[in-house]
Parts: sequence; structure tokens; C-alpha cells
Amino acid sequence: MKLEKREITLNEQDSLKDVFYMEKVLLGEYTIALSRSICKETRESVLRLCQGVTEDLSFVRELTEKSAKNCFVSEENM
Repeated sequence: MKLEKREITLNEQDSLKDVFYMEKVLLGEYTIALSRSICKETRESVLRLCQGVTEDLSFVRELTEKSAKNCFVSEENM
């Protein structure tokens, strides 16, 4: 049996959606950890991580919007 090479085309929009989804999952896990933590230092640490994820989510959302606009402009030029 011979394996064939397949061309894999990565779609920028799909990749950004995947990143956005995983960041949301990560935020959910941090939220669970925050609600279960007893120690103040642990809560502060997890809260900092949550804030970092929300910044990442905002950045990915902006990239997604820019990518969608660029894609729309490219299709108009065809």
C-alpha cells in the first residue's frame, strides 16, 4: 500500500476560527480553576491568565475581521 501525498491548503479564516475557539475553551478552563481555587495567590495567578486570554481573544477577533475584509476585497477584484 502506497501513501499518496496530499496538498493541504490552510484557510486563514478557518485557522483564526480554530484559534478563537481554543482560546474560548482555555478561558472556560481558567474560569473553572478560578472558581475552585482556595488560595488567594492561586486566584490572582489564574485571574492574570484569564486577562491574558481575553486580550488574545480580542486580538484574534480583530485579525478575523481584517482577514474577512481582505478576502472580500480580493474577491471583488476577480
